Amino acid sequence: MDKRVTRVIETYVSDGEYPTFFSILNGVRQAIAKDLPIEENARILDLATGYAYFAIELARLRPDVEIVGIDISEGDVEIARENIAKCGLTKRVHVVRMDATHMDFPDESFDSVVNFLGFEDIYMTRGKSGVGKTFLEVGRILKPNRDFCLVAMPPEEMETAAQKLEVRVFSYICGAVWLSFRDYSDMLRKAGLRPVSKENYYTGKKLTAGQARQEIIFACQNVPTIYGIKTPPFERIWELFGKEIEQEGLGHYSKVTLIRAKKDPSTCIASR
Repeated sequence: MDKRVTRVIETYVSDGEYPTFFSILNGVRQAIAKDLPIEENARILDLATGYAYFAIELARLRPDVEIVGIDISEGDVEIARENIAKCGLTKRVHVVRMDATHMDFPDESFDSVVNFLGFEDIYMTRGKSGVGKTFLEVGRILKPNRDFCLVAMPPEEMETAAQKLEVRVFSYICGAVWLSFRDYSDMLRKAGLRPVSKENYYTGKKLTAGQARQEIIFACQNVPTIYGIKTPPFERIWELFGKEIEQEGLGHYSKVTLIRAKKDPSTCIASR
């Protein structure tokens, strides 16, 4: 996996790779974790941690840091804790169930805040205003002059047909919307967080039509149960997008963008 490629050439995920592909993502998490500006002995918050794959990657690379992960899904929190225990990281990585729009942490209590592909879920459950509220909370709990690093998929950054299709499909299925870089930047500034850089990373992989069907069916079955969000029937989704997916494949976090923002040292975010 090379983050510096300028021409995107995607190959299909093999059926052998597919069952564990999301947990690996062809090394993208590791590449991003290596590039993060993390200070020694930092206390890090991982927003919308999901299964804690990114938190685990950070902890493996930086044995001096402590990581707290939060997620709104009780099921995800349980799986995250299992994954952390399997990796022997329970002393340095802790996960709790919490709403990112209303965090139970004191002001300026973290040295760094990170997020890996969690803001589409925050949008899905809390809307665009929820994304803004989360940024305000980050501005409150982050120490001055420290970094907030989020990984997202701004639609205008998508290059291939498969990547663009992924954004369209999951926005339609459950309102898992990715905002533009400009939208993120505007909300970051309102929270006292100054955008300083963005960088793209690639897996070079996409899903076959058969694999895409499994992903879509999984979303249709689990999103209502986990998040209480109604989804259209699979047949309707495939009627709308199936032909394109069969022709182009479906992106699976094939390209992601790391957005880095720094908290303005003069910013004072009032406590709740």
